[in-house]
Amino acid sequence: MGTAIAGSRSIITRKCSPDTRTPQAGFLFNLMAVLGGQLSCAVAALLVQACYARLLGPAGRGQISLCLMATAFGVLAGGLGGDYALTIWTAESGEKRSEWLPPIVSTAIIGSFFSSCLWVFVYWKWSPAFLKGMTSSMAVLAFTGIPLSIFLTYLMAILTGLERFRLRSGLALSNQILGLAGIALSVFLFGAKPETAFLGNQIGTLICALVTAAFLRSFLRDAWNPKTALRKLYSVLNLGLRGQLGNLATFFNYRLDVFVVNYFFDTTQVGLYAVGVLVAEGLWQIPHAAALALIPRTARTLNQGATEFTCLVIRHVILVACVSGVLMALLTPWAIPLVFGARFAPSVPVIWWILPGTIALSVSKVICADLAGRARPEFSSICAFLSLVVTVSLDLLLIPRMGINGAALASTVAYSVQTALLAFFLKRQLKVSWQSFLVPSLGELEAYQIAWARFKARLLRNTTPERRRALG
Repeated sequence: MGTAIAGSRSIITRKCSPDTRTPQAGFLFNLMAVLGGQLSCAVAALLVQACYARLLGPAGRGQISLCLMATAFGVLAGGLGGDYALTIWTAESGEKRSEWLPPIVSTAIIGSFFSSCLWVFVYWKWSPAFLKGMTSSMAVLAFTGIPLSIFLTYLMAILTGLERFRLRSGLALSNQILGLAGIALSVFLFGAKPETAFLGNQIGTLICALVTAAFLRSFLRDAWNPKTALRKLYSVLNLGLRGQLGNLATFFNYRLDVFVVNYFFDTTQVGLYAVGVLVAEGLWQIPHAAALALIPRTARTLNQGATEFTCLVIRHVILVACVSGVLMALLTPWAIPLVFGARFAPSVPVIWWILPGTIALSVSKVICADLAGRARPEFSSICAFLSLVVTVSLDLLLIPRMGINGAALASTVAYSVQTALLAFFLKRQLKVSWQSFLVPSLGELEAYQIAWARFKARLLRNTTPERRRALG
């Protein structure tokens, strides 16, 4: 672990030219590209959510949440893990894509058909109580949005495998901006209703998918070949489904509480809970960016220091998540009513209850990324299913008694259990000590102190004498 500790300062402060970047600096370059895009997307997404909240109120916001969750489930069920296989194979063997790209396209077609049929059965035949409040028009939009979102997910997976993170971030930002513009146009034409707001969101997704496909048109030239389409279909499903089953369990860990809240209460409580969860999950911006950049890097460097580097990333993520969580807990009582309106003040306790869990799950995201890069997603799946048992049990126990705060508490416990299990699995896989795995070193803390000192010095050079004295 000495290499990781010694290199901790360079990952934060060192600048390298594109031709001479070290592995750490190369990862940092990708991380900053992803993070810059994600932060921009987070701001745009916040504007979208504020529009939902201001225009529709808690009840309408709850209806939108149900639609988004239904679409997300359809993407997971219909994606069949093809996006994971696409990322790994693009990173490892981009030159052989004519052999494995057609079967992945076949996977997308089969999965989209399966998922769409499943949604028709669930909404129109089963009509469960946990979907009450979702109108038929919104269900139709969710039906059309499932294959569209699968298509966009696969395209983004290609960009991840190619490590074209700047382009990926830019397109993700355009998706949010186009969605915001679509919402504004739909509301202007058809009025402020949940159906029209969701339609605008879908329009943005469609345009973004078409633009992304245009950027990747040369890569997709061999995307369909009937002679090879089924040749490696089993390999795609075998690799993808090993991780996808865990992704489905993780989805229910994250989102089952939305449906349970709707079952026991109504869409107003769903809307209040969804805003609280949305804000708390803002902590995942840096961990998610780190995880996204880590998958292809780990896949390429399994025998070139991947273990030490993953531990380094985990330690930094723990530090950043804890500091960010404290700041969020202090700011949300003022920020939530300001951004979303006074009607969403009950979302603040939700944030406080769920924050410890979101901090813990920040670590899980990095661990799952490393395991995915090692082609060992089954560990993540096992932990996700074990955590799901905790989620289901506590949701049914706490939500009827504590309402949306009980849902948040259940999530915190389930997230913590999942993180503990994943940490145990990866620690044994990497064969490192708990200290080197989780505890930042003094040298790493000093790196942040140096970075802050340099930032403050640069800031002081551009301020007045009075402002300098205020900054110390």
